[in-house]
Amino acid sequence: MPRRKTSSAGARRAAGPDIRSLVVKGEDNFFGLEPELATFDRARFVVMSAPYEGTVSYGKGTGAGPAAIKRASQQVELFDEITRAEHIPRHGVCTLKPFDPKCSAEKMTMGHVYGAAKQIVAAGKFPILVGGEHSVTPGAVKACAEAWPELSVLHIDAHSDLREAYHDDAYSHASAAARFNEWCPIVQIGIRSRERMETGKPGKPVWCYHAYDYRQSGPWVDEAISHLSRNVYLTIDVDGFDPSVFPGTGTPEPGGLSWYTGLDIIERLCRSRNVVGFDIVEVAPTKGTQVSEFAAARLMGRIIAFISHWCWRAEAI
Repeated sequence: MPRRKTSSAGARRAAGPDIRSLVVKGEDNFFGLEPELATFDRARFVVMSAPYEGTVSYGKGTGAGPAAIKRASQQVELFDEITRAEHIPRHGVCTLKPFDPKCSAEKMTMGHVYGAAKQIVAAGKFPILVGGEHSVTPGAVKACAEAWPELSVLHIDAHSDLREAYHDDAYSHASAAARFNEWCPIVQIGIRSRERMETGKPGKPVWCYHAYDYRQSGPWVDEAISHLSRNVYLTIDVDGFDPSVFPGTGTPEPGGLSWYTGLDIIERLCRSRNVVGFDIVEVAPTKGTQVSEFAAARLMGRIIAFISHWCWRAEAI
């Protein structure tokens, strides 16, 4: 596993309040782990919750996503049948208390998320972010880009999110990719709604694989991954999947990725690249059903398994 850039103690102190003070005590954590498996010192994965929906432009409810996904994760079996192992208890998952959503989108992502993610990475831990709307992602990408050389982003989404600003807000959910494109090249998969074609910022291209042209797994997946650098941040807006998989989301678009096509893409990514952080955003729980939050929790567990099994396979843990 490639090594991070080193961070000074001064940089860590500047990243905000000590995140150890935010650690959830007891068993009300992601995946319902025994408390000793969920401490900051023991756990290798650390989960941030950003229940923010301050810039939503259509359906609301994503602010309730992180708590619903956490509850659903406590019903997820810890054995992963694809990799045939229990990676979650082996590596441990630490849960942080949710960030206060009473703020601007910029404060949420470049303040709360960035500050916590920077500390997580500096401590040698793996950051996981659960949203909330997609505006929460840039801060986590920035923290990883500062720590990992030549970072790129794999962006699964129905929307390109490349507007420089939306409703005069440069940190809108519709501008998330435009913000992390300031630091990284991007490969986008599942796109089927966009304002116009965007090629990315100078020196940081954007490669887009539209859902219409790439409906099923195939050689195109390896081509898409070939554009990514060695170190990759994975961001998943659940509307990148078909609404039959995630019906509870703020801006659903027909014709997205199937469950197994999405898993195949992520598996191939983890087999050939070093994933250094990921997020799952835009789950909007629907009254009377738990389909979307449970699918998100299952996806979260599966990505943890893939990273543990393939990205870290050379480590003697």
